[in-house]
Amino acid sequence: MTMVTSTTSDSTEARSDKDDSVSAREAEWKELVESGMNAFEKERYTVAEISFKSALELAEKVVEEFKGEGADESKVASEAASKQELDEARVRLAKSLNNLAALYHVQGKYGLAEELYEKCLDLKLDMYGEEHIEVAINLHNLGVLHSAKRKFPKAELLYKRAIEIREKLLGADHKELIPVLKNYALLLKKTNRADESAAVEARVADMEGKQSE
Repeated sequence: MTMVTSTTSDSTEARSDKDDSVSAREAEWKELVESGMNAFEKERYTVAEISFKSALELAEKVVEEFKGEGADESKVASEAASKQELDEARVRLAKSLNNLAALYHVQGKYGLAEELYEKCLDLKLDMYGEEHIEVAINLHNLGVLHSAKRKFPKAELLYKRAIEIREKLLGADHKELIPVLKNYALLLKKTNRADESAAVEARVADMEGKQSE
């Protein structure tokens, strides 16, 4: 890690202690996420919720600490290093928001899921901008959620935007488009637009055929 030349030995030691603390909390976060995922896969949703909530709280705390440190430049030993660490902390925060949202989604707790998905989307938009795969993933998740709530017009807008981003970044025949297109076709079917649904399904069949070649 690069240190500024004016940093004293005391500051270096303080920075090292902080690095150790960040590493320890990152390890703790990973352990909590793994525990939550294992419980989720076994449908032990109460246990999963406890782990995911703890991981989210830890991720939020770390991000807030970095923001507080950044407000006082005299406490930052290396601006570049701190920014990288903050970015990594925000990635963990986004994953934590998504994990807990997905858990609530599966349980039918749509209000809680939507709030967390929206927070995750806001964070990703701030981190990556509007045209990024991570943003497309979040839009797809929200589309599935709104479709489950039978808010089909909103779901359709989200699906279309997710498709548009993936097509632009990955190409029109990329396999990562298939899950979104399948959900979009299902939405069209539910809203009595059989011809449009059939067209999307035909596109999916063609893409899957190309994938298997």
